[in-house]
Amino acid sequence: MKTLLAGLFAFTGVVNFAHAQQDSTRRLNEVTIRPYFTTQTLIRSTGTIGLVDSATLAKQSGNSFVSSANTIPGVRMEERSPGSYRLSIRGSLLRSPFGIRNIKIYLDDFPLTDAGGNSYLNALDVAGASQLQILKGPQSSIYGANSGGVVLIQPQGSNVPTDGTSVALKLEGASFGGFHQNLLLQHQSGKYKLNITQAYQQSDGYRDHSSMNRKYFQALQKWDYAKNANIKALIFYSDLHYNTPGGLTAAQYLQNPKLSRPAAGQTKSAIDQNAGIYSKTLYGGLSNNWIINGNLKHVISIFSSYTDFKNPFITNYEKRKEFTLGLRSYLEYTRSTSDVDWKFNLGLESMKTGTDFDNYDNNYGKTGAVQASDKLNANSNFAFAHLSIDVFQKLLVELSASANLYGYNYKSIAPVAIPKKLTNLMFSLCPELLYLIYLMISYP
Repeated sequence: MKTLLAGLFAFTGVVNFAHAQQDSTRRLNEVTIRPYFTTQTLIRSTGTIGLVDSATLAKQSGNSFVSSANTIPGVRMEERSPGSYRLSIRGSLLRSPFGIRNIKIYLDDFPLTDAGGNSYLNALDVAGASQLQILKGPQSSIYGANSGGVVLIQPQGSNVPTDGTSVALKLEGASFGGFHQNLLLQHQSGKYKLNITQAYQQSDGYRDHSSMNRKYFQALQKWDYAKNANIKALIFYSDLHYNTPGGLTAAQYLQNPKLSRPAAGQTKSAIDQNAGIYSKTLYGGLSNNWIINGNLKHVISIFSSYTDFKNPFITNYEKRKEFTLGLRSYLEYTRSTSDVDWKFNLGLESMKTGTDFDNYDNNYGKTGAVQASDKLNANSNFAFAHLSIDVFQKLLVELSASANLYGYNYKSIAPVAIPKKLTNLMFSLCPELLYLIYLMISYP
């Protein structure tokens, strides 16, 4: 009898263990990305791509992109003072990591980086983004000449799930006077989708004279006006201000790490000069997606931005007014057989940025005498081609090439007037037919 009961208990334990093992097994959903032209699974990507999805953004601080971006290996993002970003991908900054250089940034279908290579990433609020894709290393095939990589930002509202209206309000508090508020409105009615994001952020900062505040508004609309076509409109406005406390010597840091840069001799302090950044940016873009037939698709996007930038500094007071206008368009041809899927893209991107630079003496945070005044026009143009061949869903080969043409011209107004200089043209051909050939074999 004892033997029978022991065997019964042992059998019951094995059955329960088997059920426990079965219950704990769960198939995970595949992670999908859209690094080039179409959606694909992350495991089948031919490049090195880091993904910051909506779940990661929700878990990290909503005050900046820094903590979320730094979850990706090979990416280093810093915030020298609240609102001031530094970004490096795989060591793309060989010296002091100041600002954002050699990296192309896109917001949905529209380039955020202007023709001169400047990217106002700090104009964006984290609440306006739902996903970040970071393409590491040169991606000059379809995103223009860049040596550092590409950041693709998917805005809120790209995927509104069902018909109806939803409203969400989020409030966050932090140390050193940190506060972040954002309001999200989503609406879908039939073939029309609307997303509105409003945000406000402020912080007193850890150091003296390191406070910041940003007011942000973003709207994304999409309308399927035909069975085979849709139009998308994106607009955002950002009003950002942050103070810059300046650097400290080792002795000053040991004395008090919270200090801002003090006066030294004839040089005034950061507080005396009201050193900081005042940046207002208005950005808009319109994109049309037309599926011509079962094999052919055409996408065209136009975009424009205006930035009013002011920077009272220790030694001068800089004012910039920047206007950018551009176009991006490509044609896609696809063909599928029982053995091979072909996809070929041919397109171009062209933009022009005009900038008025004015530098003045800084008299305790007020503009003084003119130091220099210049006008600069930057032109960025490139054509690209991309071929993808997928054999039996086992072997994926991608080839791409681009031709880039950049030009600059300027004229000086003060202190000495100089007529407009001839454009300096820089042409580069990036075949990338060797190191952009990647093979990936997937197994069932």
